[in-house]
Parts: sequence; structure tokens; C-alpha cells
Amino acid sequence: ADAWFSEDPSKFGPFGGKGSQLKPSTQASLFMEANNLKNFIGPDGVKRHFGCTLDQTNCPVPNWVYRGWAVPPCCKETMRHLLFYIDDVFRDMGVRYIVTDGALLGSYKYGTMLDWDADVDLHIHSDDFDRLESEVQHRVRADGHYLRKHVNNVSWLLQANDHNYLLIELNKRQEHWDPDRVWKLPINGRLFPAMENAHLNISTWYGVSYLRHRLRHVPEWEEEHRPMFCSTPYHYNCVDESQVPSGKDCRHMGIC
Repeated sequence: ADAWFSEDPSKFGPFGGKGSQLKPSTQASLFMEANNLKNFIGPDGVKRHFGCTLDQTNCPVPNWVYRGWAVPPCCKETMRHLLFYIDDVFRDMGVRYIVTDGALLGSYKYGTMLDWDADVDLHIHSDDFDRLESEVQHRVRADGHYLRKHVNNVSWLLQANDHNYLLIELNKRQEHWDPDRVWKLPINGRLFPAMENAHLNISTWYGVSYLRHRLRHVPEWEEEHRPMFCSTPYHYNCVDESQVPSGKDCRHMGIC
């Protein structure tokens, strides 16, 4: 199978020619891009990656999410890298924070990031928030990443670089939480801080039935008449359908 992903046009046989478009590697990339595919596993069992990297401009994630597709695996890996990176930085510098929103929900449901979550939200302790500008942004720049202030002027956005728009949003919010009483919850194999009784925070955002596999909170009395399952664009609370069918409680599937 390596011949079909090589740089040598002659691997296509006598019709290979000399044009760069006829390189097997170029044809493979064009095919994957045209079909919105990021990973290819061939008959040889080798997994070949065609997605973005930390150095590249990422694919337009909203176009994927709003069309009803999960976030590409390469983009999820970038967000995982950034989350682990900023956790290391905050631990080293003593900046206190908690995980919130979709990342917290994913931790409760599966211990991972959700398939349809296009960013990660962190709540920075009010006493430490100003350190993002005075200290953290300089550390991030020295480490080769990019931290910029949100246009709302009350958040900072961590990116891999200035042209990769996948981000970790560092927020200052009104909700009170005690940094001496945080819980530790798993995300992709690492424990992250969350506010005490974090399930109460989740139910505020996603409703008391947040373990159901569906979109953002819909009141219980409306669900029967206005269901918002994972086949509908604008998901926030979904994973792969092979794990939990739309509308089902992940506990009943043995996943949560």
C-alpha cells in the first residue's frame, strides 16, 4: 500500500507521467480532502493521517459541527494538547482554575472530550485572572503558542498559533467557587479541577437530564414535541452514535 501514498509518479505505472498532480501522495490528499476524511486505514492495517497539525491552519470546525458532523480527530487532538499544556502552565505558575461547560459535561459522561465540542472553557479564579495578561501570556509566547484577548475583553483565548483557531477559552465569571474545595475529574486520561458539586453546575447549563445523548438543554415538557437529537446540527452533548443512540441515557447503555 505504500506505493499509493508515495512521491513517485511511476508507482501509478506507465500512465503516471511527471506532473505533480499525478503523484500518489497528491492524489491521496485530494481524495481525502474532497470527501472530508482525515484518517485512512488501508488493507495493511496502517493508519495514515491527513488532518491538520499544530503548525497548520485548522479546518473550519463550525462547518463540520453545524452540518451535523463530529469535530475532526486532528482538531480534537489539538484541543487536547492545548488543554494539557495550559494545565501544566497553571500548575507551574499557581494559577487557579476549573473546567466548565462542555469539557466538564464530557468528563461526567465519558471521561473524555465530547465529539461535538468545538472548544474548551475554563473558569479562571478572579484573584488570578489579571495574571493572564501580566504573566501567562509571556510564558505562552515563550513556549511557542498564542494567547490573545477576546473581543469581549473578559476572556482570553489560547491557540496553538496565530493562524490555528482551535482554542481554549479562559473566562472570568461571576460564579463563586472555593479553590480549596475543588473536585478532580478525568478528561482524556488526566485529572482536572472542577468546582465542588460540579453536577449542579452542569445541570444549570444542560438541564437535569444532561446524561441523555442529545443537544443542549431542552425542558422536559418540550422534549416529546421538540426533540433535539444528535442528527440535528448545533450539537453540544453528543458522542458517536455507535456508543449511544440519539435520545438515550448513556447510563442505560453502560457508557457513563
